[in-house]
Order: sequence, then structure tokens, then C-alpha cells
Amino acid sequence: MFDSHFEAAILRDDASYCLQERSLFSMPVYNPSTHYIDLTRNKYFHALLTLRHYVRAVSDYYFSVMHEGRNIDLFMLTPSISSPMGAGSDSEAIAIKFGELDSYLVDSSQFGFEPLLLNGMPMVYCYLPSMRGEDADSRHLNQFFHCEAEIRGGIGQLFPLIEGYIKALCRALSLMNNIVEKISANPKQTRNAINSVAAAAAFPRISFDQACELLREHGGKGITELAAHRRTITAEGEMRLANLLKLDIPFWITNYDRDQVPFYLKPDRRHPEKAINADLIFPPLDGGCFGGEIVGCGERQDAADELIESLARQGICPRPYEWYIELRRQPNYSTTSGFGLGIERFLAWALCRTNIRDVIAYPRLKNIMTYP
Repeated sequence: MFDSHFEAAILRDDASYCLQERSLFSMPVYNPSTHYIDLTRNKYFHALLTLRHYVRAVSDYYFSVMHEGRNIDLFMLTPSISSPMGAGSDSEAIAIKFGELDSYLVDSSQFGFEPLLLNGMPMVYCYLPSMRGEDADSRHLNQFFHCEAEIRGGIGQLFPLIEGYIKALCRALSLMNNIVEKISANPKQTRNAINSVAAAAAFPRISFDQACELLREHGGKGITELAAHRRTITAEGEMRLANLLKLDIPFWITNYDRDQVPFYLKPDRRHPEKAINADLIFPPLDGGCFGGEIVGCGERQDAADELIESLARQGICPRPYEWYIELRRQPNYSTTSGFGLGIERFLAWALCRTNIRDVIAYPRLKNIMTYP
């Protein structure tokens, strides 16, 4: 999958951890007032940052070398957030004042990608921070890193691209056996999982309707009924599905209820109350460890009138999105699709961690003062 020079670099860095005792890599208890001191002393962070370096390097290698994508430098301020507070929003934007203008910190790079694809690029991607304002917990950071990509074409072209990316990340982790041994909470489970994922032909799929029906057949726990065609599967429901399906590799849930996903996702013309989207669910590797949705993807609305309808259905003011609607009216417009993978979620899953905070150097948590 990787060329010999790239693999050799990973193996060389990993070998430096070989003879060091695992006990030296125990993760300190998080204390926001002294965390910066722990970063200077604790070998856990040394190993974690080496691993994170190669996750970033693999991301660039996979998208730019293997798939000829273009890495895009993007903005961190925007008037047009991708998850405005509406029926289909699952996150809270962080509002700021920028001079005399009301603005937001970027919650996703998607809106920056779409215009660029119309200029002849087949694929664009980034590896950048995203900021969201909901209360932090074991599954959520207020600043996290996002590997996102957008392509010209439909969602069918995304599935193999995303699955190949997950396999590439797992292949890289399989080359870092010494680091995994030092900082995974369960090294054996990590090794088994990354090898299984790397060897999988394709990830299984289940429709959202099928997933809801399966959960209902087993007591209904894990589904939240909000209104007609507005259901959501909770993180607990995602874990239950993994158990019920007896899966130990990631699996797709496809075609969510249209009004419970972001407004920009295209409805299926054959089933207008369904969106053309999918989430990739990772079964936890050990009891109580991190799992659930780590990748979200979908096909974008490609008709101005349909987009206006979706904004209205979700009660979202169209004014900040007039440019986005106008994009659909351009003569060179064509359908795009894209995805985002939460880097910390992937790492928390792979390292059998229970808290997403454990796999980032500088956690940024709402209402908790941290330095620097």
C-alpha cells in the first residue's frame, strides 16, 4: 500500500520505542491547570504525537499520492456554518465578533471545498481543526481535527475511497507495533482490530430504516423519535447495533431521515423522506471503550429549489446561504459528495480509550481554562 521509503520511516521511528518499559508510558490523570507540565515530561505524549504525526502523513499520502487529490488551505472564520441550529443540526456553532461583523468559527471545511471543485479539480481534501460549541464529554471535543474530502460525483464513489482510507490508517498502525504496545489501553485488541479492518474486503451496510427496526425488535432502546421522519439513533443505539449484528469491523448506516440530517444533503428522489448519506460506525474494541460514528458522508443538494425547500423544512434562515444556493445555478455546476473523519474519534477507538480527550495534545473543553 505504501512505498518502501514511507514504510521504512514509520518502522524506524517506531523502533525507538522498542526497549522502553510500558510503565513509563502510563497516561497521567488529566488536570487542566498542570496539563502543560505533563506534556513536557510524560512519555505517553511523546508516543502519541509520533503516532499522530504518521496519521497525518498517511492522510496526505493516501489522498495526494494514491488518489491525486489536492490539499486545500482554508479559512477558520465563516458566516455560513454547515450545522446551523435547525432540525437537522447535531452540533452548536461558536459565534464570534470579527470587527463589525458577526461570524463563526469553522465547524467543517465542506463549504470551502464545493466552489473549488467547479474549477476543474476532481478531489480536494484537508486535515484541519473544526470548532463546535456543544458541551464537551467523553465523545466530544470543542476543537478537534477533521480529515475531510470532497469529490465530483455521487456517494457511490465515496464508499471505496473512505474504506480505503480507513484501511490505510490501520495499515500504518500495524507498522507501529511498539507504540501501540506502549499507549493502547488494550494492545492485543488494537492489533486484532486493525488487522481485521485492513484485511476486510468491504464494510457491511444496513439502512437507517433497517437499523431502527432491529433496535425496536430488541426493546427500542437507542432510538429517539422526534417527529414523523425525524428519528435519530443515539451513540448507545450504535453500540447496540454492533452487538446485534455481531460485527467486529466498521459498518455503514445509510439513508437517514431527511429532516434529521444537515440541510445540504440530497434527498433520494425514489424515497423523498430519505437522504443520500451514510455514517460509518465503529464497534468498540473492548467493553466501555470508544466506539460509534467516526465518519459521516453524503451527496450534496444539486438543485437550488430543492435546497431552498430543505432550508425551509428545517426552519433555517436562507440569507447566509444565498451564495450556496447561487452556486447550484452556475453553468458548470455538477453534483459533489464528501465526508469527514474525526481524527480523535478514530484514535480513541483504535487505542481502546474511553475518553476522546486522551488522544489530543491540547484538549479544548468548554468552560475549562487550559494553557497555553
